[in-house]
Amino acid sequence: MPRNYTRKTTWGQTPLAEMESAAAEVMQGKKSLRKAGRDRHIDKTTLHRFIKKKEKGEVKSVAWGAVAEAKRIFTDEMEEELAKHLKQLADQFHGLAPVKCRELAFEYAERNNIPVPAHWTEKQCAGIEWFGRFLARCHLSVRTPEATSLGRATAFNKTTVGEFFEHLAVVMDRHKFPPHMIYNVDETGVFTVQKPRQVVTEKEKKQVGSITSAERGELVTVVCAVNAAGNAIPPMFVFPRVRFKDDFMIGAPPGAKGASTRTGWMNEDTWPEFLDHLIQHTQCTPDRPMLDNLRAHISLKAVEKAKSNSIVMLTLPPHTSHRMQPLDVTVYGPFKTLYNRALDGWMRSNPGKTVSIYQIAGLVNEAFLSAVTPRNITSGFRSTGIFPYNRDIFPEEAFAPSMVSDRPNPELQPASTGPSTSDDPDDPLPADEPPAADANPSTPHGPHGCASPADSDVPSRPRYVSPREILPLPKCPPRAQTNRKRVKTAILTDTPEKQAIEKAYEERQKKLAGKKQNSKEKGKLKKKAPKRKIIDSSSEESDVPVPLDDDEDETSDPGNTDLNVGDFVLVNFATKHRSLRYVGMVEKVEDDEILTQFLRRIQGNTKQWERPTFAIKENDVAHVPKGDVVKKLPQPNRPGGTTRREQLFTFPCNLQGWNVE
Repeated sequence: MPRNYTRKTTWGQTPLAEMESAAAEVMQGKKSLRKAGRDRHIDKTTLHRFIKKKEKGEVKSVAWGAVAEAKRIFTDEMEEELAKHLKQLADQFHGLAPVKCRELAFEYAERNNIPVPAHWTEKQCAGIEWFGRFLARCHLSVRTPEATSLGRATAFNKTTVGEFFEHLAVVMDRHKFPPHMIYNVDETGVFTVQKPRQVVTEKEKKQVGSITSAERGELVTVVCAVNAAGNAIPPMFVFPRVRFKDDFMIGAPPGAKGASTRTGWMNEDTWPEFLDHLIQHTQCTPDRPMLDNLRAHISLKAVEKAKSNSIVMLTLPPHTSHRMQPLDVTVYGPFKTLYNRALDGWMRSNPGKTVSIYQIAGLVNEAFLSAVTPRNITSGFRSTGIFPYNRDIFPEEAFAPSMVSDRPNPELQPASTGPSTSDDPDDPLPADEPPAADANPSTPHGPHGCASPADSDVPSRPRYVSPREILPLPKCPPRAQTNRKRVKTAILTDTPEKQAIEKAYEERQKKLAGKKQNSKEKGKLKKKAPKRKIIDSSSEESDVPVPLDDDEDETSDPGNTDLNVGDFVLVNFATKHRSLRYVGMVEKVEDDEILTQFLRRIQGNTKQWERPTFAIKENDVAHVPKGDVVKKLPQPNRPGGTTRREQLFTFPCNLQGWNVE
């Protein structure tokens, strides 16, 4: 039998009202059984059976459901309670997978002594057919959840949201901001690699691919500012480069600003630059102050610049931007979709090419014009309750994930003297103990004479076990006492907050100064390396490393040293920042120059500086002035043994500290 059985007859589909009317006419003697059935197109046997049922009691259904009712495992009340528990778990972001739901249903039946099919007992979980019909009966579905961090789930609670709206009310009452002067500022990242969209391909194909620009790509930060009237200023781009180039901004929205940092993220130095950009487009003055609702990198320089330009900075509570940030709620979603579409279109129009940060500005321009619209912007301010002001914009269900970490405030709780022994019947039950169902002996108990929710207080019946007792709602344990300060929403430009930022800045500067002082003192305590003396040893059989003498000036003229063909010398090459030395073999001696064959150092020796090994570097011959010769090296040893080892030169001297390449 298929899981979705389709009826092939029309038996039992006559409306209940029609059957009631026909039965009433027959029972009142107005019509005979045959005539009443003929007039309403009802079989006389069906009508006769319905009248017999009606004489015995109330009839709730026309169809014959005795077989289905006999095979029923849970009652409607039990299924309703199980579905309610599953919904509560999902609302708290701790929803169960289908397999776990089936295991819970099996344990629910087992704990309440309800007979179950044999395959339930064999697999220790409910059947697939039952689970599918249970979802349909209780209006449930299997969904793929969106990943939400624990910080976001617990930070969005009534307390933090209430604090933000209290600060917003204070600011609005103090300055009477019009909607076009209430701004929301936020940053988002765009990559040079797009997320592939769905494509049409062969059915039942195991793997489907789509071309992307690279494996990971580079990140460019885009900073946007929008106001409650639906307007937006040109964005600011932060590129992952040490030096900014004007070519990065080719195709950018008109009036956009560009900057660069080493990582491509905003930092304490780039926020003041964006504030200058914001002030330039908003033209805020002491007579025209502006409210800036942002989630920024707090720095003393940015706060001072905002305060001097009549910008009131109000920060959002940490980890709440997914619900309280207008740009995150209604703007950045369409923006990312359209940007991804534009990037995919560029890849298809330029086959064989990869996207770099030089194309980012033009692609962002296409998405910015279509996504950052007045409709999306005003909808974001309205849905977050910022403008129009509505502190009750979020329903109770929105705070369900934070109930997992709800704890009583220890400062507001009275001192506990032990467990309560009060016999007052009006005392409330503990918060984690569900109230017992009302006893009602007249209510029918569970199927097959087993426990049901109505049997909780009936002594003669088995004790009912609810799904919440089997799988309780998650609850965090008491939090350990820490000295970590909680970050909260604040009006940064108010005097107390600004003074706190100044104090934190001064303490940070003192710590940095202390670290620098400690590093200087450690440097002074370091012992100077002992000077090395010349040991005249040019023997090829010597196994003792000979230290080089560095008493002489490195730039001294070694003209008094006779250089001959076959000698090995240390040559100095001066660069912009430091001097490098190379080992060379003299091939020809002229008046003021020598023709040198340079050697390359062999890496990997643990004591490579005590007995360094070199090999001839092919095609690296050059004329070197004698003035660049720093030292004449002793004759090296030739290991020998193999063709490869015969090309090696091991010097019996210590070259450490000479920057030999």
